[in-house]
Amino acid sequence: MKRDICLFDMDGTLTPPRKKIERAVVQSLCKLSDNGFDIGIVTGSDYDYVMQQCDALFEIGGLGMNSVEIFPCNGTKHYTARDTPRYKLVHTANMIDHIGQEDYNYLIETLLANQIMISCKHQLPYTGTFFQYRDSMLNWCPIGRQAGDAERDAWSIADTAFKIREYYLKQLQGVIEEKEIDLTVALGGSTSFDIYPEGWDKTYVLNHLEDYDRIWFVGDRCQEGGNDKALYDMLNEEDVVNWKAFETDGPEQTIKLIDCIIAEAGK
Repeated sequence: MKRDICLFDMDGTLTPPRKKIERAVVQSLCKLSDNGFDIGIVTGSDYDYVMQQCDALFEIGGLGMNSVEIFPCNGTKHYTARDTPRYKLVHTANMIDHIGQEDYNYLIETLLANQIMISCKHQLPYTGTFFQYRDSMLNWCPIGRQAGDAERDAWSIADTAFKIREYYLKQLQGVIEEKEIDLTVALGGSTSFDIYPEGWDKTYVLNHLEDYDRIWFVGDRCQEGGNDKALYDMLNEEDVVNWKAFETDGPEQTIKLIDCIIAEAGK
């Protein structure tokens, strides 16, 4: 029998943005596991956010830790519990080592200036932790990662009306190109930007999956500028065999897609 792994983005795919996974999704993932699939979570978030949002996966009636591989920071980190009673980090990469301190400092200076520009131009309920360094990537969240539902909603309304992230995505891409820094920028979730070395997008996760015969992926940010797009496009190339990706609009559709994947895999 072919060995399958089904990868999932987290925010907007398995969970509502920054919310906990719901029981119906857990039950659907258990069904996937019962049909012979290994499961992987590949997200721009770091390990602690995965465990906060997906802790119900490992409660009674859920999945054992050895059934779920965790690939934070676009897969540039890999946590596994296959040979241990709890998750351990078995792979990581370092962004500052890769691009150099000078270019990283220039990036921070640029982002700080942009954060001030946004804060002055748009009167929104800003919180704190605007930048989070995750070893292999930098996350920039203009509203602040401490934002609750009300602050995130206010940001989303303003972002839709004024295309804030769209503008600063292009601005950052221009700066990176002009300075010839080996970085790329993608929209992370509904409120932030993920910035990482070229090639360290979610396709990086494939480096960990050589033992699998078939790879499946479900994500919600598969459009231009989204942090699921690179992996989505690669797995859906016409000449690719035994790889396939699906776009979802949220956890409810993800549940339906899991049933489709089980049927298509012939399990």
